[in-house]
Amino acid sequence: MIPHRRFAWALTAVVCVTASPAQTVPSEWLRSAPTPRAAAEIVRGAESRGWTAMATALRTAALRAYATGDPELADAWRNVARWARAWADTPAGLDDETRAWLLGDAGFSEAYFEVENPVDDHAAVWRILERLRARDRDNFKTHAALGLAIAVVYDAAPPISWPHWQVTEAALPRRLPAPEEAWDYFIALDKAGRGLHRLDRLDATELRFLVDLALPDEERRWAREQVRTPLARLEETYGAVAYREDRIAAGAYVWPGRRYTLAGIVSEGGICVDQAYFASQAGKARGVPTLLFGGAGRDGRHAWFGFLGVGRKWRLDAGRYADQRFVTGEAVDPQTWAPISDHELAFLSEGFRRGKPARAAAAHAGFARWLFEEGRPGEAEKAAQAAIRLERRTLDAWDVLLDLRPEAGSAREAVAREAAAGLTAYPDLQARFLAIVEASMRKRGGTAEAERIGRELARRMEGKRDDLGLGRIAEQLAAAAATSSPTDQVKLYRGWLRDFGRGGGAALWDQVARPLVGRLVRAGNFHEAREALAATRAALAPAPGSQLDGELSGAAEAIAARASAAATTP
Repeated sequence: MIPHRRFAWALTAVVCVTASPAQTVPSEWLRSAPTPRAAAEIVRGAESRGWTAMATALRTAALRAYATGDPELADAWRNVARWARAWADTPAGLDDETRAWLLGDAGFSEAYFEVENPVDDHAAVWRILERLRARDRDNFKTHAALGLAIAVVYDAAPPISWPHWQVTEAALPRRLPAPEEAWDYFIALDKAGRGLHRLDRLDATELRFLVDLALPDEERRWAREQVRTPLARLEETYGAVAYREDRIAAGAYVWPGRRYTLAGIVSEGGICVDQAYFASQAGKARGVPTLLFGGAGRDGRHAWFGFLGVGRKWRLDAGRYADQRFVTGEAVDPQTWAPISDHELAFLSEGFRRGKPARAAAAHAGFARWLFEEGRPGEAEKAAQAAIRLERRTLDAWDVLLDLRPEAGSAREAVAREAAAGLTAYPDLQARFLAIVEASMRKRGGTAEAERIGRELARRMEGKRDDLGLGRIAEQLAAAAATSSPTDQVKLYRGWLRDFGRGGGAALWDQVARPLVGRLVRAGNFHEAREALAATRAALAPAPGSQLDGELSGAAEAIAARASAAATTP
């Protein structure tokens, strides 16, 4: 029997990869998105020559497709090449049918590579996907995004600090359920119509914040039966836990009970972190993606929660105290178990990546990176600029433009300035790109101008992201410690306090004042340490009895003790 023409190609064409890679993928294949039949043939071809050779051939083909001017179609083939490269680099033991499915499902591949992160245990992610799909093929067709979210979250165990550190591991074991258990739970919830969201309408980037369950099955059931707050008023679940002023007064920040359950938290009451935990975990049990935030405010620290509300709009300040000016909040990304950046939270809330312009921009940026790696700078520049014209928030494109200008100089600074000017709604990104300008100027001798930019950045962040400005101040003070006397360091610090200290609260204490006072004490400069601490208290004016008031008083006592010990030491 004569093999099918395309099947024959798959068996033989990869042999020619090193001789003529441009000829290894038939042109007719590139006229449409990868088909299941083509995917199966790619798998068979890789069996004879390996995934490395196949990745090379497919990458060349995708670049060829991009040159035709259809970035969406080319990106589908780019994802096929990315699968091949991933399997060449990371053996995973997947069966051929799974590989063919991944190669031939352009929509799922796009979703996968949108959510993929370098820190993922990729082999574990793929194996979880394979297991979930084999377990429940019918529901996987409609809920593939849920399976993907489970896979990228459950590939690694959570850290001891998750979901928050103010409860012991004995009271709350840090364990996720088995991937299959989480899948079965959410599928049953969705199919019964008992969730507050239709899970088949959410994408994996949103569902990541749903599947990170700390609750065993009996507590999920309790939440479904006892927590009745509708989605439009979900923030009210935060206040369902009575606030324990006595624990704050006693400094009992860690949960005092033997077990940490939703019912127990409601029964005993709690502090802000318990309220945020209750609201966020009860929300997950009811099918709502949620986040738990912690932040620094005027007189102390606080916890609140965020959730995906009506119309797929994120509400990120449920339980946040406006009068405390919590200048920033930090939440954990369950995919990486690391803090999620502010701009990623904003991007998630805005949902712009779901639109066609953003997807096309991402395709251009991906090819810009490949063209840069191929040593084709002119084409890489053109592709990156195309991405930015479509969507200025395409950060990968800005990174390519910066990589095309690696040396300090006006060209690199111009790109960074343009990026900062176009991203003013995202203070952390603006700070990142202006820091590139500052570093470039310092490298080429423009110290005075670089320092001016640093001060200007601090002013821009004031009232929007004071913590970013404070970070710049902390860096300046740390640098001054190497060249300035203790008296001059305190003088510099007082100047910063006059300009930026008002309303800095616990964030200023944590990021700037505490490190400065600590350096002075360790060097034996106790007088200057007292001066810096007194200036901090005067600027921050903490409420009597507040957390910050107690910490400043404790620091004063520690300085006195160290000074006394030093005075009596021969």
